Amino acid sequence: DPRPLWKILREQGKCDVLSILEKEELLLSPREIARRERAFKVFNQIYYNKSWIDVLFLKDLRDNGNLLLPQCKVSTPFLRHLTNTKYDVLKKFLKMLQARSPLYNEQMRKCPDKEVWEKHRQAHLNHIQYQTRRNMLTILRTIRQLRAMGQIAKLSKYVEEVMGDYVVLKTHRVMPWKFEFLNEVYNTLALAYTDRYIKPNEGNSATESKKNTNLMHLLRIPTDKNKDRSVTFVFGDKSTYTEPDATDYTMIAYKKYLARLEKRIHFAKYSIEKCYLLHEIARSHLGQSRFDECCSVARKAIEESKNCNSNVWRFLSTILICKSHAVLHKVERAKEILDEALLVANSLNSPALVAFVENCRLMNEAELSLKKRTQSMESVRRRKSKISLESRNSQISQQSN
Repeated sequence: DPRPLWKILREQGKCDVLSILEKEELLLSPREIARRERAFKVFNQIYYNKSWIDVLFLKDLRDNGNLLLPQCKVSTPFLRHLTNTKYDVLKKFLKMLQARSPLYNEQMRKCPDKEVWEKHRQAHLNHIQYQTRRNMLTILRTIRQLRAMGQIAKLSKYVEEVMGDYVVLKTHRVMPWKFEFLNEVYNTLALAYTDRYIKPNEGNSATESKKNTNLMHLLRIPTDKNKDRSVTFVFGDKSTYTEPDATDYTMIAYKKYLARLEKRIHFAKYSIEKCYLLHEIARSHLGQSRFDECCSVARKAIEESKNCNSNVWRFLSTILICKSHAVLHKVERAKEILDEALLVANSLNSPALVAFVENCRLMNEAELSLKKRTQSMESVRRRKSKISLESRNSQISQQSN
């Protein structure tokens, strides 16, 4: 029925609560998306032979910004209508070819012998499995090299690209040791994250000892974000003045990265992968100063780490919560979280991590005692001022009498 929804409901005597129905988004797994893309290419290759690349090119032209320029008010609608019409014609001819000779018939015509076809298929899968194994070894070698060099940011980005774009598409047929590979990659990344707290930063030892007197420096929280920025102001230059409605590319990248991780977590099968994804989401929230969301997601990561018995990811998620409390100067809550982190560090049997947590506890205790001392001095000062004010008021009242 092409009529609006409110007219249809009016005839039925119903109330029009929602005029525009909400369209449910079809959430597909990355492997299903890759399978459909591959099936589309194979389908066109069988019926169009070498011309299948032209069909793919025409399909991409329908939403190509280089062709459909928004500033061209006359040519853009015409080109959009032209590309859509020609692509519909191609789809119609493809359906005609498929109805004349179905896909299974075309495959039988190309290879009538099923045994030979299955033999070639298994040989192809074995070739992909061998190539996947070589890629896995290369990935592990690169990850270990990046960890040894201490390039944690580059390592984190590399792991996200590899696991989110390559490994997630592989089945157990071509990657038999997938679970062991996931464990190795994510555990190596977690150990690289813990190395930041164990190994001292590069620089002067005296400067480092002065910095380590603060809890935020111990937790490697950047306190001065503008320290490494060398900004040269030029009078009259456009880049000197920030526009109020300028595009925030950092926020756009944060939302895009967050959507990618949240989509991956829907199809994550193993608990250690969920621990990694939840930790990265919490770390992204912490980078954008969203401390409540960071603590909430980190708590989920801690609960998920108990399912896979991963104390490393549990320790890292606990440290994220401690960072949030340290930035907000919630020393009482930071004390509770550091007690939990000490238990996890003891279960890891790492003296370096235990020493790190003990140093954090000492710094937090110092800040807590300083806070209590300041509050007590403030209360004493207020009490004295209140007493002096009352005595002054009493003297004034006596003089008036």
